Amino acid sequence: MYQKIDMDTIYKPKELAKLLGVAVKTLQRWDNEEKLVAYRGPNNRRFYTHSQYEACMGIHKTPEGKHIIYTRVSNRGQK
Repeated sequence: MYQKIDMDTIYKPKELAKLLGVAVKTLQRWDNEEKLVAYRGPNNRRFYTHSQYEACMGIHKTPEGKHIIYTRVSNRGQK
């Protein structure tokens, strides 16, 4: 794995593919289709950031120290 750059972990395509449970070819296809665009290093090799991983997995961070809780009560008997 690459070192941390700008407080964001960098993943090689093989590492991200394993985290997402897809093939490296799928990441290449997503890059070509602009679904998950890879960054390119000076040697023109693809790499991905942890922020991209979180976005792909649907992980949304809330501001530090704040938690959002949703509850629902359908009727008075469920209170």
